[in-house]
Amino acid sequence: MQGVFSYVIELHNSAMNSKLITSRQISTLTLAIALSCGAILVPALEVKSQLTHELEEKERVWFKANDAFKKMQFALAMKNFGDFMEFDGDVKSERFVEAVYLESICALNLYHKDAEFRIDEFITAYPESPYVLEALYAIADHHYKRRHYGKATEAFNKVDLRQLSTDKKRELQFKRGHSFFEKENFEAARYDLFDVMKSKGTFHSAATYYFSHIAYLNGNPKVALDGFYDIADDPDFVSVVPIYIAQSLHASSQFTELQSYGPPLLDESAGLEDEERVEIARLVGDAFYKDQDFTNASPYLEMAWEGTRGPGRKPEFAYEVGYTRYRMGAWRDALDVLALTAREDNKLGQNATYHMADCYIQLGQKDKARSAFGRAASKEFDIEIMEDALFSYAKLAFELSYNPLDDAITAFQRYLDKYPNSIRRDEAYKFLIEVYLVSRDYDRALDALDKIRDKDATIQSSYQLLAYNRGVELYQRGKYTAAIPYFDKVRTYPIDAQLAAESFYWQGECYFASRDYTNATMSYSKFSTAPGGYSSNFYPAADYARGYSLFKRKKYSDALSAFRSYLDAHPEDSPKRLLDAELRTADCFYAKKEFDRAVTYYDKCLVNQHAANIDYILYQRAMSISLSNNTDALATQIKVLDRLLEEYPNSRFIVDALYESARTLIELDELDDANTRLNELLSSHPRNPRTKEALVDLCLIGIKQNRPDDVLATWDKIRTTYGNDPVAADAYNIVEPLLIERGLLDNLPPAVGLTGEDIESRLYEAAVSLALEGNYSKALPRLEEYLRQYGNGNHLDEAHFYLAACLTNAGDKTGALLSYERVIALPPGDFTETAAIAAATLAWNEGDYPRALTHYRLLADISSIQSNKLESSIGQMRCYYLLDQPAQAFTFANSVYTDPGTPESIKRTASLWLGRIHYDSNELDQALGFFESTVKFGGNVGAESQFMISQILFDKAEYEKSEKNIFTLVSDYSSYDEWKFKGFLLLVRTYIGLDDLFQARATAESILENVNEEWVQNACTDLMHEIETLEKGEPNGTDLIETGTLIDNDEK
Repeated sequence: MQGVFSYVIELHNSAMNSKLITSRQISTLTLAIALSCGAILVPALEVKSQLTHELEEKERVWFKANDAFKKMQFALAMKNFGDFMEFDGDVKSERFVEAVYLESICALNLYHKDAEFRIDEFITAYPESPYVLEALYAIADHHYKRRHYGKATEAFNKVDLRQLSTDKKRELQFKRGHSFFEKENFEAARYDLFDVMKSKGTFHSAATYYFSHIAYLNGNPKVALDGFYDIADDPDFVSVVPIYIAQSLHASSQFTELQSYGPPLLDESAGLEDEERVEIARLVGDAFYKDQDFTNASPYLEMAWEGTRGPGRKPEFAYEVGYTRYRMGAWRDALDVLALTAREDNKLGQNATYHMADCYIQLGQKDKARSAFGRAASKEFDIEIMEDALFSYAKLAFELSYNPLDDAITAFQRYLDKYPNSIRRDEAYKFLIEVYLVSRDYDRALDALDKIRDKDATIQSSYQLLAYNRGVELYQRGKYTAAIPYFDKVRTYPIDAQLAAESFYWQGECYFASRDYTNATMSYSKFSTAPGGYSSNFYPAADYARGYSLFKRKKYSDALSAFRSYLDAHPEDSPKRLLDAELRTADCFYAKKEFDRAVTYYDKCLVNQHAANIDYILYQRAMSISLSNNTDALATQIKVLDRLLEEYPNSRFIVDALYESARTLIELDELDDANTRLNELLSSHPRNPRTKEALVDLCLIGIKQNRPDDVLATWDKIRTTYGNDPVAADAYNIVEPLLIERGLLDNLPPAVGLTGEDIESRLYEAAVSLALEGNYSKALPRLEEYLRQYGNGNHLDEAHFYLAACLTNAGDKTGALLSYERVIALPPGDFTETAAIAAATLAWNEGDYPRALTHYRLLADISSIQSNKLESSIGQMRCYYLLDQPAQAFTFANSVYTDPGTPESIKRTASLWLGRIHYDSNELDQALGFFESTVKFGGNVGAESQFMISQILFDKAEYEKSEKNIFTLVSDYSSYDEWKFKGFLLLVRTYIGLDDLFQARATAESILENVNEEWVQNACTDLMHEIETLEKGEPNGTDLIETGTLIDNDEK
């Protein structure tokens, strides 16, 4: 038996990979147990050998059969028993019945297919035979040996235990109990096994072993422990039960005993396998862990962790090791294993994530701690951890000074919403107020402040400041109407009198920008009289702006008073603003027809060292002089205009200067000089609207100089070119006598003829009046009818122009563009310039850049308004850029940028495009310079510039600098969604570049959860695929958690 149970132990050791052996694994022990019982029951034989010299043949066969059976020569025995039965022939004889029985036993031992059938046939044929009990036992034992445990239990149940000997009964109960065990019928098994355990014997230890297993599986580790202790010294089980004793001690929470029992087993002299030592180390470590003795737990848990690979490193085990390292202050090492548990979507995973966050704090990696706290706060398993994690997340979002997606304001507000009665409530509000002041997310900040019922002075002050900043921000973004209500809110809690006063100033700026000059005037006046207004830096500007508002309202007397008051009260103000106030003062005198006083102020402007727009001043001075009481006014006007023509040949007033000087020369009867100037105008600026008026004056000069042929040639040009323009009628009034003289009245242009003109005019005026009133739907068919009837009508350009406006309103951009182009195709007129800029804009908006370029180039030739010239240059810059002609784009951008007359706002645009051009040409340093110069201007320009700075640093592989600049982008320009979202996507790529896949995944997941724009979702999904590919290439425990971010509980 010693050898049998040694084999049991050997099989046990081979099954130890699964730690506590299961019923299925124990099945490997079955054969050994069966062998312990010997072969199938062989009954005692009555061998009655009568060794005589003359044995009958039947007796010899009977003897040979029994002899072979005793020697376990079952095939020979089976043949001889068969021969005997043929000799005997008496089926009821005692020997015949015994032969049938023994023959079936031989078949059973030989594993014949019909062995069971033979046994069953025997029992059926001889139910009263004393061999029936042995036959029933034999077939049951046969099934047991073949591991047919289900059949074995059924067969054993047919055996009458009362007829068995004590030993046989115990053997049957053990085998039946073991069979039930193998079939996992533990309840039935334990009854048989328990009976066997009651007394010592062959099967006592094995029965105790299985019974203890059942107790363990049934959740009775103390019972199991008693059983394992009982056989602990049994030689057959001495190397088997220690692991089970350790597991049972652990399962029954006898940690102190386990702490003493387990360590000696870890010595190699204990003879345990490596896997068993690893398991015991884990159990001992856990015992110390359960007692919060992390110092003693650590070496055992580390030993177990080191010896465990693959699936054995379960999340629970990983958490235990990680938390122990955490408690021992091994922050970095703790992160490596806590990350494996943090993937789990349960309470343990939440705990692991929470403690990882603290590890990051200890390591000074607050950005990663923030992500981990966010993830812990998003899980609803442990309410206390949720609350603390959310508060910590909000604090870190504030400390890090950037708010990607779910920012500090949202986090604190969520905290207060979820935990309104928290003991940290007041602390949260204090943080929240600070966040409002630095986050610049003014709308959400104000909304949150509105929800605070009891507003103390601090909160009211914050409310006032936030409303003020939001209003200014909206103003800077050009959303003037939206900004006005915020400035009203500034005065809701007038804690700061100066801010309250300045809110009136900014409302004035909004109304002025919206061309509501009446309300602008009122707002500026309220600012000037409000408490705190006088001490504001805007006080001089408000006086100046009030004058400008009155000027725009054509209230020139009031404007004059305001400008002069400003000049007297603020002599130390900005030189540029002072100069402009003097210029507007001059304009007011001009508008009031006080030309002499206008000249005086224009002269003041000319001698000012800060003077700009000299060409405008010269032109206005010249016109004022010509209308003044100066006796030498006309000659002086010519001198001033000549100075303009000489010193500013590229001025937008060149055409006007040529024309007005020519008219003055006509008045002075200096006709040759006038003729020269008018011809210069026609040759240098043939498409300018002044050309038609110049032609009329040339007719006048020709009449005065008696050059009829030249007059008729000029008239013919007017007639054929401007036949539909009223200017033809003006020319006709001059040349009428000559035409009568020459008999040329039969081919008058339409503008002169009277046939149908009244009808045409009325049709036209009715259509246009509707358009001017904004009734485009009704105006559209009227204009189309007019153009159908009068294809060469008097108002062709105007009609096409207003038709374009109607089509634009109707959403027919293609038709509108064609109508504007028809206006442009006509000879230059009052609508040409406006139509050109409109056509260029429409083509640009439709993405037809070649077409837009054509119109921008035309605009450059015909524009008389400086802003349109600049618009032309900017448009050509953009078109050339998008048409992949960077050299031309650069030329125009540089021209706009370096022109001293270009307003600062336009220079910003040019600078921005220069940055783009250099970037596209891979001239990163030059591009960086331009973007760094434009970022300071704020607004959308600042947002794009900040993003491009980050992009360039990324392209140069300066990832940490890029990350820092992206944080600046999302902090300073959080309301500019396009650039903010592009910044988030670049942040993901930056973390990939830094090989920080945790932060890359965390940021990407946060984007996918919080941003709904399709283009952002698509781009972020691609980045997630890239991250997952990289993670599969180099799996790392820390990376798995470092991809976490805050998830809205509402979305879970």
